[in-house]
Amino acid sequence: MKRLAFLALIAFGFSSAAQAEPVLGEGEGQGIRDSLDCYDQFRSGDMKAAVTFCTRAIASGELTGDELIGAYINRGVAFRNLGEYQRAVTDYSAALKYAPDDAMIYANRANARRELGELKSALADADRAVSLDATRPASFYTRGAVLEAAGRYDNARKDYMMALSLAPSNMEYQKKILLLDDKIAQETKTKRH
Repeated sequence: MKRLAFLALIAFGFSSAAQAEPVLGEGEGQGIRDSLDCYDQFRSGDMKAAVTFCTRAIASGELTGDELIGAYINRGVAFRNLGEYQRAVTDYSAALKYAPDDAMIYANRANARRELGELKSALADADRAVSLDATRPASFYTRGAVLEAAGRYDNARKDYMMALSLAPSNMEYQKKILLLDDKIAQETKTKRH
């Protein structure tokens, strides 16, 4: 499925698992090539170029289905990496029109909304991501991050722990729990004094 090639990089940045090259079929036009070039820019780390190629691919009108969803998601991720969180939210919302039950897209939009300080909307998206796929560790991690930003540390820790239980070797999840424990201990110490 072509969508997997486009979506492999999405959840938390670049993944070493995302090494497969998408294959360009014969007779496909410039929009498809631009979409593939967008993907290549992620691999090179050039987010501005990724935005340019994804924008051209979307505007071409040639993309349909998973290709169009992938282009919106990839451009959203590029915008998020560039700190353009509102534009990322817009692209994730566009992707959700075509894939309304995709937990990963909801989690991505939750992260962008969290960065904007839109914690109520971010939590709604994170809750939706978890409800759509309760086996996806990144959804719990995302909800934990939203809850932490809202100061709900106990609930955040529970979600981080759930993410870790689903992906026990994930060092990022382990580190996040330790950092949150330090934050909780520091706040507890400050309240005592």
